[in-house]
Amino acid sequence: PLVFDAELNSIRERLNIMKASPHNNNVWGATYNTRNNVTTDAGAGFEQTLIGMTVGIDSRNDIPEGIATLGAFMGYSHSHIGFDRGGHGSVGSYSLGGYASWEHESGFYLDGIVKLNRFESNVAGKMSSGGAANGSYHSNGLGGHIETGMRFTDGNWNLTPYASLTGFTADNPEYHLSNGMESKSVDTRSIYRELGATLSYNMRLGNGMEVEPWLKAAVRKEFVDDNRVKVNNDGNFVNDLSGRRGIYKAGIKASFSSSLSGHLGVGYSHGAGVESPWNAVAGANWSF
Repeated sequence: PLVFDAELNSIRERLNIMKASPHNNNVWGATYNTRNNVTTDAGAGFEQTLIGMTVGIDSRNDIPEGIATLGAFMGYSHSHIGFDRGGHGSVGSYSLGGYASWEHESGFYLDGIVKLNRFESNVAGKMSSGGAANGSYHSNGLGGHIETGMRFTDGNWNLTPYASLTGFTADNPEYHLSNGMESKSVDTRSIYRELGATLSYNMRLGNGMEVEPWLKAAVRKEFVDDNRVKVNNDGNFVNDLSGRRGIYKAGIKASFSSSLSGHLGVGYSHGAGVESPWNAVAGANWSF
C-alpha cells in the first residue's frame, strides 16, 4: 500500500494544480521521492526510500456550468527497503490508469482516479541464526481514489477544503526463500479517508509569469488493521498500520508561458506507525 500511495500522490497533485486552469489538451510528467519509516507491533519495522516518475496526457473541455477533464497515465517507481532485523529488499512497480474530474463554476469539484499496478519484489533476508536467505515474487494491485471539495476565492486568495476516500488491494503471492522458508501474503489491503484544506495565493509577475504558492494540512484515517503474512503455513505476522496520520505540505505552481507550466511540492507526515520525513514531487506540463 505504501508504494501505491506514493505513486497516487503524483496523480493527485496533477489534478490539484489543474483546478481553475484554462481548458486545453496537455502532456505532463512528474518525478517524486518519498521516505517511509515504518514501525509495527510485531517488531518487523523497515525503512523505505522510493523514487519514481509518472507521465500522462489529458484534455479539459467546457461543459454546461463547468469544465470536465479526462486523462490517462503510466509510471514506474523503485523502492529500496532496509529491515530493522537485518537484510534488505526492493520493489519495482509498473503502473497505469486513468482519471476524471468535474469542476463546477461555483468552485465545487469531484475527482476520480483508478490505478493498476504490477509489483516485482526481491528480498535478501537475514535469519536469527545469522544466515541469509533470498527470494523474489510478483504481485498485482488495483486501487481507486475519489475526492470532493470546494474552492473559495477572495481576490488572490484561494481556500479549498476537501474530503477523499482511497482503497487498494493486491493479490496474495506465495514465495519461497533460498533456505526453504515459505511465505504467503494473506491480506494486502488499504482503505483510508482524508479530510484537509489547501490555502493558496495567486500572483502575476511583471514578466508575465503567474505563480501560486500553497500550503496544505490534512488528517488521514486508515481503517485496515489486519494485513497478514503467513510463514511456513504456521504463525501470522500482522502488519497493522491503522489509525490517524497528520499530513503537512507546501509547494508552488508557476505558469512560464501560455503553454508551459510547472509545480513543486514537499511534505511531511506522521502517525499510525508511519513517519514520512519527506515526500517531494516536481512536475511540468505542456499545453497545446
